Amino acid sequence: MELLLTKFLGLLDEEIDLYGSLLSILQKEKNAVVDSSLEKLIESSKEKENLFLKIRILEEQRPVILEIRNCQSSFVSLVQSIQEINLANKALLNHSLELVRGSLSLLNDLMSSNQIYYRTGKMQLNDQSGKLLSGKI
Repeated sequence: MELLLTKFLGLLDEEIDLYGSLLSILQKEKNAVVDSSLEKLIESSKEKENLFLKIRILEEQRPVILEIRNCQSSFVSLVQSIQEINLANKALLNHSLELVRGSLSLLNDLMSSNQIYYRTGKMQLNDQSGKLLSGKI
């Protein structure tokens, strides 16, 4: 995989160089038009044709190397699936946690203490006493 990436980056570097050369050839062509020099114009046209041929060859090599995109789409698909499942698991865990909290709350309510208020306004807590839901087991 690393070799393919290195090859792809090398291909892109070559294309950048060729397009840079094309820019300078186009500048020569512009000067030839301004100078009304037919010979320079024909020369720059030949150079452009050669450059376009080289660029086309590089462009034909790119799809072979870009099979990496298939890997990319597979990775993207897997990451999306993992995120979806992760969110679903999070929702299930949150729901389970709420059920446990509800159960603890119910048990705490069953074990609530008898509070007694005195004339002074103070409150005394008696021992906790359980409530029986059902006498049968």
